[in-house]
Amino acid sequence: MLDYLKKNYKSIIFALVILIAIGLRTWHFHDWLFFKMDQARDSMLVNEAYQKGSGYLPLLGPKAGGTQANVGPAFYYFQYIPTVIFHSNQPDVMAYSDLLFSILSIFLLYALFKKYFSRDWSMILVSAYALCFLGIQYSRFAWNPNSLPFFNILFFYSLLSVFDEKVKYRLRWALAAGFSFAISTQLHFLSFFTLPLITLIFLYFNRKNARRYLNWKIIAIFIFIAALIYVPVIANEIHSHGHAVKEFIKALHSKPDNHTFFKKIVRDVRYFGQNWFIIFAGYISKKKELAGSAVAWIIFIIPAIVLNYLSWKKEKDNVKKNFLLITLIWFPTYLLAYIPIAYDIRPRFFLPMLFLPFAYLGYIANFLAGRKQKILQALAYLIVIAIIAGNLIGTCLWFREIMAAQKKGVYPSRTIILKSQDGIVLWHLEKATEYMAENCSSERIYYYSNSEYKRPIKYLLSLKGKDPVSVMNMEKGGENCVFATYLTRAKKLKLSPVLADKFDIESTQKFGALSVDKLVLREGFVGQELNLKKQKDEDAAEKADRLYWKDVIKKF
Repeated sequence: MLDYLKKNYKSIIFALVILIAIGLRTWHFHDWLFFKMDQARDSMLVNEAYQKGSGYLPLLGPKAGGTQANVGPAFYYFQYIPTVIFHSNQPDVMAYSDLLFSILSIFLLYALFKKYFSRDWSMILVSAYALCFLGIQYSRFAWNPNSLPFFNILFFYSLLSVFDEKVKYRLRWALAAGFSFAISTQLHFLSFFTLPLITLIFLYFNRKNARRYLNWKIIAIFIFIAALIYVPVIANEIHSHGHAVKEFIKALHSKPDNHTFFKKIVRDVRYFGQNWFIIFAGYISKKKELAGSAVAWIIFIIPAIVLNYLSWKKEKDNVKKNFLLITLIWFPTYLLAYIPIAYDIRPRFFLPMLFLPFAYLGYIANFLAGRKQKILQALAYLIVIAIIAGNLIGTCLWFREIMAAQKKGVYPSRTIILKSQDGIVLWHLEKATEYMAENCSSERIYYYSNSEYKRPIKYLLSLKGKDPVSVMNMEKGGENCVFATYLTRAKKLKLSPVLADKFDIESTQKFGALSVDKLVLREGFVGQELNLKKQKDEDAAEKADRLYWKDVIKKF
């Protein structure tokens, strides 16, 4: 037994790290799931297909941020599959695919890194990736960009395999490349531009070997499978007479902002450094300081780019040279692509390149470990240990914030997913909607909430068999069930001015960071027109603008 442990202790440690990484992604997955406005909107669309059949699956995916253009529907289909498998329309079930792809990306990255790094360094670098705070946070809820790391890794692994003469069954890898390419470009608006550009640059540098590796079968399989994945988008364009393409063009020609090109470059460089620092250290500063960004650029990014280029120039092995080429062109491609949107950059924009910082870390660590000086060799391992420790601490601090939010109102700082940092997770919303359902005997429930939680509350109440309606659409006062939700962290809970002159608070129930008021109509308004500001049903409008498979089937 001792001999086995001595011989295999590295693999055992790596296996334990993977188990810890899986645990951090799955611990309290249901209760601590992020379920905001976008997640509820997507759940409503997928739930309709689950209830009525696959014909109600949409032909396009979510809208690209700030535009009317839609990405492809792959994300919705990945949500739909687990609902059918597990016979459930619960929010956490619809997030299973993103969770699964996050876990699988760990194993796939190990296979990719072994194409260049040694077995030991591949395990070390993948361990750092597996415990990355940013990767863990984005694995714990459903959103269309969340699975980008897996499909980008799969695409580049497949691409390297196609250009590797030692690999058997290269046609299979051409199929995998076409599949992952089509999925990745459907998951995020910017991937639709950056991934093809990186591929074209890669092919340009491999133009001398193109005939050797790219025969007509490989090209045909790649194009066929990519086109097959895009069939819903093509069907949508035929049926809608090119509506999505028109919206796509409009998005490209959207009104420019007031920032100069130079300011955008500065902002882009700064945000790249800041987010790479978050990926490496798991540290989030409350202030928008430049220190973290400067550290990332000076210690990691610039030295790694130099080492990447020098290694690529002298590398003779074709597979390793192509690995170095991909990482060499990947960074500047995204850096340049993000300049136009520099003032809208969010941490999720770095998901497509999430494994790249760890490849760069590998170049630096390999360089230091290869020096004769023992202090430099030790420094290589200390840097990796510090990165892993920082991310583990960051993840634990984030979990502690969520725990605190289940007891009281909080002002969290480590939720980097969305702008609103209020500590609200699915646990709060389920507790609130359970309270509403238990305290209302009628089917219809009128509710008031801020815009972030209107759709989530509506979806969860509908799962409980209730008919949720915004209180703003309540026409006449009567014996109705009316509730309002607020963040507990407010110093003094009070009714919104919109409702204060017509309703009184009958009782208040607190669920940690979220509080629910049960409202009662004032006597003078019973049976009277309330004249509240009616709200449009955004979900109905969203569905009306969409085309579904049933629409295409009817045409034939």
